[in-house]
Amino acid sequence: MAGIRDVAKEAGVAACTVSRVLNGSANVSPETREKIEQAMQKLDYVPNELARAMFLKKSGTIAMLVPNIWHPWFSALADEIEKLLYEKGYKLMLLCTSGDREREQECFRMLRSNIIDGIICGTVSCEESEYTRVDKPMVMLDYKVGKRFPVIASDHEMGAAFACEEFVRSNCRFVIHFSDIQDNSNIISYRSHAKLDELLEMHGISSRQISVQWTDLKFERSFALAEDLLEELDQVDGIMASDLSAIAFLKAAETLGKKVPEDLAIVAYDGTYVSRVGLVNITTVCQNYTEIAQKAVDVLLDEIQNGAAKEYEEVLVPVRLEPGETTVR
Repeated sequence: MAGIRDVAKEAGVAACTVSRVLNGSANVSPETREKIEQAMQKLDYVPNELARAMFLKKSGTIAMLVPNIWHPWFSALADEIEKLLYEKGYKLMLLCTSGDREREQECFRMLRSNIIDGIICGTVSCEESEYTRVDKPMVMLDYKVGKRFPVIASDHEMGAAFACEEFVRSNCRFVIHFSDIQDNSNIISYRSHAKLDELLEMHGISSRQISVQWTDLKFERSFALAEDLLEELDQVDGIMASDLSAIAFLKAAETLGKKVPEDLAIVAYDGTYVSRVGLVNITTVCQNYTEIAQKAVDVLLDEIQNGAAKEYEEVLVPVRLEPGETTVR
């Protein structure tokens, strides 16, 4: 395997000149740089990225923490962030915590002992004090931790207002919607539940939050839960749930002989590809994961390159409603 001295000999320059090129120094003439690059290509030279990162204290790697990679929302968001980072010359390290606090703590310990340039954090399992110990540039997704870290999230109160309009138009009298069992007012998405309850009450519509461990809600579990709830709460005529769970309710309604939207209005919340793969177009509150990813990358890279500001405000990205066949039009 060729080394740095082999490249220097092939290019007819000193080894320190090759090092300057590898480390991005501007103190090398274009002609010399071109000779070195040609020598590297001829010898198939592969730089020692670990040593280079230690020298520069920069790895070109961004870590992203997610609670699950099977969940359509996080897979769509991570895919978009990876593409944006690659365009900027960065690579993405994706870490899954499965919504477990110990696993999240382990991820942060590992990140503290490795050279990474920044973190995009989409998990919420730790206490606020644990996040504030992070000494690297970090952007939070949907979770507000004081004002030290910027937070990017959807405007979930806007999403609740869209959903409420659909339930009112569909003449619903009793709506259920799903929140995680973790009760934390710093999680911005929880605002959709509080706001939906408030708006429905203003229209004389009863509502109930159902607390579930959402990281467990793969389709089979979602379908079983949907059947149980529709049989137990026969008066329910409105559902707001994530894309995957909304499809499960659509199937369960068909199994139980309930007509959609006449007997049961369904509003999906996320707007991933999952909400568009069936034969029925589901009315959906769509989060703009493309814009969320863009803002998260822009804010993080600005912090890495220009230093952190003293305080950050939350950045809320508007949602939109995609009308479908599961609410009355």
